[in-house]
Amino acid sequence: MISRIFPIILLTAALVSPLPAQNEKLDIRTLSLGSSNFPELWVMEDTAPVAVKFSSIQPSEPLRIPRSNPLRIFKGELDEKGLPKDTTPTSVKLPNNSSILLLAWMNGEAPRFLPIPDPFKSAKHDDWLVINGSAQQVAIQIGAKSKPVSVAPSSHSRVRVTAPVNEGAAVTVATRNKKAWKTIYSTYWPIYPDKRCLVIIAQDGRKMRVKVISDEYKEPEEEKP
Repeated sequence: MISRIFPIILLTAALVSPLPAQNEKLDIRTLSLGSSNFPELWVMEDTAPVAVKFSSIQPSEPLRIPRSNPLRIFKGELDEKGLPKDTTPTSVKLPNNSSILLLAWMNGEAPRFLPIPDPFKSAKHDDWLVINGSAQQVAIQIGAKSKPVSVAPSSHSRVRVTAPVNEGAAVTVATRNKKAWKTIYSTYWPIYPDKRCLVIIAQDGRKMRVKVISDEYKEPEEEKP
């Protein structure tokens, strides 16, 4: 169940800085941690609501909105004036970054959110993001000669991948059980020269699931007059 993925993960987003200037912009991409159907979700761009969509296949295109902290996310329909009917929006505390990957999952009928700092516009092919959504400590090794990286429960880590590009890299994921490590996942992943990856490690009951998402950001083409 996705509701078990991040047991108390909203606490990890509690460390935030003071409110920035009102004219500061925030670039948000979204990603679902499961295949759950979300209700209609909205954020405000000045005085106009903007729909927020979540896919588990790829991060969304970036949505640029005025930065506010916390970010208010409204659920449900709009009224006759085109404004959210929701009078109790979810408040999401943001880290002090201008680029955010907003993760979402369903906990029963209520959506839950976790913002992760992610400089996706400047990230290179070797700058991967590993998200450990389980309640266990994990370690991931990407490339047989690389050093394993440990990721705490309900947290994330940026991993610098040193495996050669255009070749398959041996990948191993292990969980920590008392004083011993247990391999839960072993395979080969391609390393592309123009794409980085997002790795999501989730816990579904007793099962641990590992998912890799190829992530390539391209600046949108300017519209011709």
